[in-house]
Amino acid sequence: MPRKKRAVLVICDGHRNDLVQPDLCPEIFGLTAKGQRFLRHTAVFPSVTRASSATIATGHLPLGHGLHGNKMGLSGPDGIGILDVGKPEFVRQMRCALGRTLKVPTLAERLAAAGGSVVFSNVSPGAAYFQDPDAWGHVYHRAGSYGPNHGPVSDPLTVTGTVDGDREMTDRFCREILLQRRPALSVLWLANPDKTLHGCALGSPQHIETLQRIDECVGQVALTVDQLNREGEDVLLLTGSDHGMETVRRVVAVETELFQAGFKSALDSKDMQVAPQGTSALIYVHSASSDQMVEDAANWLRAQDWTASVVYDRGLEDAGLRAEGGLRIAVSMARDDEPNAFGIPGRCDAAVRFDTSTETPGFGQHGGLGTYETHPFLVAIGSGFEPGSRYAGRTSLTNIAPTVLHHFGQVAHDLPDPALQTFNLELMDA
Repeated sequence: MPRKKRAVLVICDGHRNDLVQPDLCPEIFGLTAKGQRFLRHTAVFPSVTRASSATIATGHLPLGHGLHGNKMGLSGPDGIGILDVGKPEFVRQMRCALGRTLKVPTLAERLAAAGGSVVFSNVSPGAAYFQDPDAWGHVYHRAGSYGPNHGPVSDPLTVTGTVDGDREMTDRFCREILLQRRPALSVLWLANPDKTLHGCALGSPQHIETLQRIDECVGQVALTVDQLNREGEDVLLLTGSDHGMETVRRVVAVETELFQAGFKSALDSKDMQVAPQGTSALIYVHSASSDQMVEDAANWLRAQDWTASVVYDRGLEDAGLRAEGGLRIAVSMARDDEPNAFGIPGRCDAAVRFDTSTETPGFGQHGGLGTYETHPFLVAIGSGFEPGSRYAGRTSLTNIAPTVLHHFGQVAHDLPDPALQTFNLELMDA
């Protein structure tokens, strides 16, 4: 009799690949002996959680699924507005503005008739909801939980958005979702170490303690999966992160700089607006603006010492984005590989619109094309993945959805070739 197939995905938000070490993360590191570790696993651009969530859920880059980043421009009656994708209401706002949410199906939709899906997430509401924005399965989040067709649930998730909340959520996930309800796909998205690092330095005692506590959560899930396999199930366990983190070096008010350079008619005008993405920025331009002005702005941005890479219009596709909805320019901020005060390499400039006090130099951030922020980790345990093996080829967040579908014997012909679905680091760095 065939073994029942299931897939379990655990994401440790913001966990750098190079910090998966036996002294820091013994449980995660121990999993590499049970499965395959992907040595050149890459993020998407912008390397932020909300765009990453949609990519993991769909197997597409942002140009395919249509969610641009942590903040995104949407057209309204008064022109384009820069909105926070993390807010609970953004899914509704996106549907009202565009007539849809994501452009392509999610894993929740593809597996709805094959055992369904349950997502437990402790990150921002938007990042959680874009795992399944059209409610094909169940999504649990402290800001609101729902079942199929956005129906109510009798047991909402009420944890705090802290490490303690991650721990409580993991306990319930293992006990209730993995052992009792047993859907085809179970997703556990931990808020840390990302949330901790936005308020402290990489390598600090607070960071190290958080890594150890998150590592315990992953170990608990792995033990539960072992139990399921002993009971006769065939469980694919994918454990990874969505992006890494680097240290904020300095903070730049990008929209103020564009105004002072003459590219905006007024500081609060909507002719050109910046959607900050941590260590990158997306720039939206009113449709009445000329192509020459966009080109001039891109060239001016390239000349600034706080930018590393700038692409615009058709060049956005090299970054995995598309010129749509007013998006015309993408900027990855300047960085270096120097260590911070705790010896952790990788420093980057952070982008804001106007107020530089909203970011703190010395704390963690991500979103650009830095070496460490673009390298999350991934370990796969299950049939087809040789224990203790290492894969040195390029993989991406886009490989996760096709891998899950393959485990269930499904082939998504609408997905691009997963081997080609990495954004073009070489062209972006040129």
